[in-house]
Amino acid sequence: MSYVSIYRTLQILTAQIKKKPLALSDAGDVDGIVSATLFKISKPDAEIVLAHPQDVLRSPILRRVYWDFVADLPCPGKARLRADHHVTNSPCADEEFYDPSAPASAFLAMKALSLDNNPLAVTLVNLAVETDTANIRSQEALLLDAAVKGAGYRGKLRLVELLAREGLEALKREEVREWISRHEEMRKRTEKIAEKIPVEKVTIVAFKKDLGIAYRYLTILLERRGAEFTLVIVPRGLFKFRLYAGAQPSSSYDASVIASSLGGGGHKYAAGALFKATSLEKALKKVLSVARTHYVIGDDAIYVVSEEDIKKEKIIL
Repeated sequence: MSYVSIYRTLQILTAQIKKKPLALSDAGDVDGIVSATLFKISKPDAEIVLAHPQDVLRSPILRRVYWDFVADLPCPGKARLRADHHVTNSPCADEEFYDPSAPASAFLAMKALSLDNNPLAVTLVNLAVETDTANIRSQEALLLDAAVKGAGYRGKLRLVELLAREGLEALKREEVREWISRHEEMRKRTEKIAEKIPVEKVTIVAFKKDLGIAYRYLTILLERRGAEFTLVIVPRGLFKFRLYAGAQPSSSYDASVIASSLGGGGHKYAAGALFKATSLEKALKKVLSVARTHYVIGDDAIYVVSEEDIKKEKIIL
């Protein structure tokens, strides 16, 4: 069991002993963090637990709990209230604010928690919409996105606390600026790698090891240069691989179809999955096999990345 899993378990036990409201929200992006913040605004004494979609699907502990609020995640099984906009996540809570056409789960969470007239809630939801639709226009959205991506688990919990109490003034705090700076370095490294990858209509990138860059951002950079459909595969631990799938919103491709076939989920334009394979080549074949059941994909758009170089490779099924 990982450190984060142990910490989450302690959070749940503490909340149950103290009879505190218990919320579960996505740990991976601004939409999840803002959704958690909205619940904290609504219930200041709440215990906020953060998780990734695959944690919810695979953790027996998360699935045993009756949650007061769940946002931006697959339903863990027992929840009073849930706000979500992922087409791949089936509703199951006692009260659902579920709409796949909504721009962000935080928008639905604001409705569910009756915070429509709260100025701070409205401001934060607007930033969540900017980031979740990959249409960042404001400096505040850019900084908040970097803070979320640069913080660790406890840092994200701290960020929820600060946002609920101080609003966007929290972005000026030294600890938050450090998380922002950490992510900015990651973005720069990601941009350097993206520049070296030739872009095809369908671009598939496989990493020999996890380089610690912003892989979702990588798919966005490749799409900005002309890729209509991007599949990025990264090793994650022993015999596990993470898929980041991205599609131009205006294209005929649907990233969520590929991700859900591998046990993950997401949106048409951004989705992901964690799956098992015994080698990078087999992981590539697995992704290609799924992708080719839906789309015509050749062998000439595959690039394998190591720290030293980027090589074009053919993977024949």
